[in-house]
Amino acid sequence: MKLPQNSKIIIYQSERNFSGEELVEIEEMIDEFMGRWNAHGEKLTADYAIPYDRFIVVAVDESSVPTSGCSLDTLNRLMKRIETKFNFGLLNQMRVSYRLNDEIFTIPLTDFKQKVRDGEIPEHANIFHNGVTTLQEFEDNWEMPLAESWVGSLLKV
Repeated sequence: MKLPQNSKIIIYQSERNFSGEELVEIEEMIDEFMGRWNAHGEKLTADYAIPYDRFIVVAVDESSVPTSGCSLDTLNRLMKRIETKFNFGLLNQMRVSYRLNDEIFTIPLTDFKQKVRDGEIPEHANIFHNGVTTLQEFEDNWEMPLAESWVGSLLKV
């Protein structure tokens, strides 16, 4: 994404990968939205990426026009439309995504904790930290080994 490193980041994770056809439609929907996205009538400078065909990452340069509650609501409404159209969850924040052996899994947080305790998810599995708030944090800390992540410290791995 070609925005300043301090740009605001919002991450939506899907329960599954997007198919090629879904990806084309999702990109069309987001492109159309980005062309008119504004805060209090002023156009927002924003970009997005769809890493691993599974996450939708939106970045907003708030240096000239900050986001507003209403502008973020419209973004969430778009994600709800996408979620409904393609029948996958994007707005459920009580799930964790991790990568193990080049496969990505997204499961409820409670199941994740139990799988870690049971040793089903090893410390070297990569966790996606969807709570990062800036483009710099996204680039540096979005995906990291379980043992080094916020989940690792939470679970005292």
